[in-house]
Parts: sequence; C-alpha cells; structure tokens
Amino acid sequence: MIPAFLIRTSIDWVRHNPEFRDSNPYSRCEESIRVFLELWKEQFGEAESNILEPALVAAYWDEFFHAEDPLPDEKEWRDGLMKRSSGYDSFEQWQEWFKKSYAKVYKDNNIWMGVLMTSWAHTHQYEVRYTDESWEFLEAHSYLPTSQMWRLQPHMKTVTEILRDLWLEEERAYSEQGFAINEQSQAFLGRIECLGFDARRIMATWPAGTHKEPEAVELGQMIADVLVPAGDDWYRKLDNIIFAKDYIDVTALLNRARYIFGSRRRLLELSLDKSFDEARVQASAEGWKVDEAVESVI
Repeated sequence: MIPAFLIRTSIDWVRHNPEFRDSNPYSRCEESIRVFLELWKEQFGEAESNILEPALVAAYWDEFFHAEDPLPDEKEWRDGLMKRSSGYDSFEQWQEWFKKSYAKVYKDNNIWMGVLMTSWAHTHQYEVRYTDESWEFLEAHSYLPTSQMWRLQPHMKTVTEILRDLWLEEERAYSEQGFAINEQSQAFLGRIECLGFDARRIMATWPAGTHKEPEAVELGQMIADVLVPAGDDWYRKLDNIIFAKDYIDVTALLNRARYIFGSRRRLLELSLDKSFDEARVQASAEGWKVDEAVESVI
C-alpha cells in the first residue's frame, strides 16, 4: 500500500469517527498522526517519525481546507484562518502575528506549523510539502477529493501494475534514442493520484555529445494526468472513460498513458537537434500533448 493512501485513510477515518465529534481540528490531527503511525508499522515496520509526522500533518490541513463535507468546527476554523492569513503578504508576518495573538495555545510543534503554513499557502495559491526534513511552499496543484480517492482505491493495485509495466516500455524507448534514465528516491510520501510514482526523482540524461544538463521526467505528475486529468475547476476527478463504471477500461488506460508518456519523450527527442520552442511547435503539430506550463533547461 502506498504511503499517500495510508495518510488519507487515517485522516478520513478520524474526521468521520463519532468518538471525535466533540473534539476540535487540532485534536483530530493529533489522533490522525497516531492512527497513521500504527498503520505504517503494520504495513512497513518501525520507522522514524521525523518525516512521517509532518507529512501527515501537511496532508491533514490540506484536506481540512479542501474537504467536501467540512464539519461545523472545521468550517469555523477554516473561515477564520483564511480571513486572517490572507491579510499578510509574507508568511513570516502571518506567523509572528499568530504566535503573539494565540500565545496561550501555540506550541512549536508540527501541528501548529502545519496550521500556519497551510492556511497561508491556501490563501496565496501555494501548497505545502514536507520533504528532506524541511517545509516548503510550492505552486499549488489541483486537489483530488477524498470521495474520488475511494473510487480509485479498488483499482489501485491493478492500475499501478499496468502503469509500472508501461513505464518499463518507455524506459526502453528512451534507451533506443540514446537517453539514459536515472532514478533516485526522495523523502516525499507523495500524492494519492500519483500512485507512489512520485516517490522517485527521475532524470533523463541526454545522449553523449549533446552537452545538455539532465532533464527531469515528472512521472508522478504524468500518472496523475492519466488517471485524474485536470478539469475546469480546482478539483480532480477520475477519467470518465477509464473509470466509466465499476471496472477499468484497460484499453483506454493504456492509450491515454502511452499518449501522456509519449508526449514527454517526443518533446525531448525533437529537442536533440532543435531549440526547445521549435520542438514544442513540432510536437504540437504532430498531435502530442504540449503543456504550456512545461519548462526546460534545454
């Protein structure tokens, strides 16, 4: 089971547990940490909590701000935090005000840090990630609602195996063009829609003689674009063809994955003897997906 699923499961179980109905968001975050660490121990054995706890905390407050069914106290907290954090241009100013204003309850711990960072990030179009033992703000991604996570859950193992085999095909295709694919694990527990493929940093090394810096291949993001393509609003939903009913349309899954994977590879292939802008134009003309947000060091 992928860590991101254990995280979201722990959070959802606590949020909807009648035992915690009379608690508050802070207390439910504490309980979510406890549940997650127990699930982790069952699945993976003992582990240091210095990465697990803040990763859970970041996900908990992310769900807090995106929940489809906010509890009454969550709505009250959320409205208050958004109203106040939106008035500060810098996170440091917001943090300083909060510490002074709520000195009686504030503690220097992961939970309060998650409250502060996620509330400010949410009102300033960022998201919070904990990796390499540090918190950081990143450009916000659209969010996979918990209801969509539960729709995906029965198919996760099958879909993951299919996409893993397909990525091996892609690696061979890169190799035939002279690229080398290098993978390195990273201290990030991932997002549920990436199915664990974002736990590794993947770089494509250019063929000998090109003298170009290695290029990042965002496999986790490509997986998300296959399964839950971004739509017109902030929330992602399962692809309505691949997951049309209670089963997977494997042909549709393979076709879309090959298109998404192939689009990135084709752009790099064209960049071997063209400028990046020229490669984008040609790839688009050939019918490949060219994301306007794609950046390159080419």
